[in-house]
Amino acid sequence: MYSLIIIYSLIAVFSWILVDTFSKANIKNFGRELACAIVLILGTIPMLIAFFMTGTTGMPNNMPMLIVYSLLGGALLFLGYVLIYHSVSSAGISNSYILLEIQPPILMAFGILALNESLNTLQVVSIMLIFIGIGFVVINKKLRINKDLLPSVVGNIMWSLYWFIVIIAILQYKNFVIPLLLVRMFSAIFAFAYYFAISSGKSQHIKTIKNIKKGAFMAMVLIIFTAGVLDGLGNLLFSFVAFSNRIVIGSAILSIEPIIIWFIGILLYKEKVTHYQRIGFAIATLGYLALSLA
Repeated sequence: MYSLIIIYSLIAVFSWILVDTFSKANIKNFGRELACAIVLILGTIPMLIAFFMTGTTGMPNNMPMLIVYSLLGGALLFLGYVLIYHSVSSAGISNSYILLEIQPPILMAFGILALNESLNTLQVVSIMLIFIGIGFVVINKKLRINKDLLPSVVGNIMWSLYWFIVIIAILQYKNFVIPLLLVRMFSAIFAFAYYFAISSGKSQHIKTIKNIKKGAFMAMVLIIFTAGVLDGLGNLLFSFVAFSNRIVIGSAILSIEPIIIWFIGILLYKEKVTHYQRIGFAIATLGYLALSLA
């Protein structure tokens, strides 16, 4: 079982690495709103497959409360996507996704407040390092807040709250497939409603598709389809890890995701980072790795 948890966590982290790597291209090709909606709806595919493969029958007890969890979790997941995609389109993937390191301390804070858990000295120091590092990442050369990265900060807080809601629902209903599927479906509904409200169903990116060569268009579709399915797969696998009460192990393995994305943004997309952001990356990563080992 322990080996299975490690394997699932590794598959989840590499799935999300690919999703984050593709996000910049998807935003460029489809626009923020439509890319967000497509990824969220395609992410239901692995969850639907898991639903039918597990042979789940009947509805959980206290279905109205599960719907409330699903609505809230879906809204948080959707808002997180919108905000983080906003930062990716203006500030790049390196600095936008290194802010994923905000999530573990927030989830740990919930554990302290809701579950009466305690922190050891190393965990306290690690959390301080993470937030000091994030502080350096979000400032520019003039030591002022980089407004382009603020949406990613808020978006990662939203995603932390999303995981908190999902984990509560999973543990309460003793099933990780149904709560996750419902949350994802509501997030996709919110995303498409937002897209049609913003664009009235008419996207400049869609209008230009006729001018795109068939091969290039098929590549665009394949990339965003892969991203959506992999994102859903990553969420499904990590939810299983949480359902198995191995969230600490899973989180430790996931700590490599923002580190790899940082280097992909610089090497693949040729994104530029400031001296302060390099310092912030080093400090936050040190804190994240220490937190994983604490």
